[in-house]
Parts: sequence; C-alpha cells; structure tokens
Amino acid sequence: MCVGKEIIAVAFRYCSIGGRLLGFADMADAILQPAAAVSIPQDFFNQPSRFLRALSDPVRWTVLRELASGKSFSVLELSALVKRSPDLTSKHLKTLREAGAVIVVVAPDGDGRKSHYTVPEKFRRTDESGKPMIDYGVCALRFP
Repeated sequence: MCVGKEIIAVAFRYCSIGGRLLGFADMADAILQPAAAVSIPQDFFNQPSRFLRALSDPVRWTVLRELASGKSFSVLELSALVKRSPDLTSKHLKTLREAGAVIVVVAPDGDGRKSHYTVPEKFRRTDESGKPMIDYGVCALRFP
C-alpha cells in the first residue's frame, strides 16, 4: 500500500506574534487551548517529530482517514475498514491515542462497555472542497 499518493499535504505551521517566531510550546498557548474533556499529552507541541512519527505508518494513516469524518468506530469496525487484524489495529490505535491524535469515547449506542475511537472535534475540519481534514496545529492532514 502506497501512502505517498494519499498524502496531499502535511504542513508544519509556525506562528509569529509581534514579529517573534513562536516555538511549538508557545503555539499551544497562543493558538489552541485544550478543551477540558480532551486529554492532550503535555508535550504535544514540544516534540512534533515524535507526534509526526506516530502518524507516519500506513495503517495509522488509513485509520486517521477513516476517522476524519468525525464518526467513531470500534476496534473491530476499524480493523474491517483497514483490512488488518483487530490485534494489529488495536496496537496502532494505542500509538495514536498516546500521541494525542485520537481519543476513546463511549459507543454511540450508549453502551459503556464498548470503546470507540475518534479524532477530537477541535481537530476536525473540512477543506475548501468540503472534504474532511484533520488540523492538529502542528500539521494539517488532507485526505483524497
């Protein structure tokens, strides 16, 4: 599977205030204030290469493409969509969760015993053509 063809843009963002270039830690304070309900790792903007490494796997990229629409999926549903075993999909979801790219939510049917994964709402966007994208502040992911 070639992921390179699916990547339209992964762009680093820099921000300046008063002519001063902000570092990633300053950007977190200046641009994105974390919502109380969303747990974002403390070093989310301090180590962007670690975060981008978590996004770089083809399976994880496919998982994020499926989650970009804003729907939540269980591990079994995602494993069927990405055509991988549930065990492997679960390991990839753990990596994405630890990086802060996805969160665990209660299943839409309200069954608290089921875990579903989704991209936090504050990161979900649509581009000019209406296609879903994910904007983490450090990078923006656009999907075909």
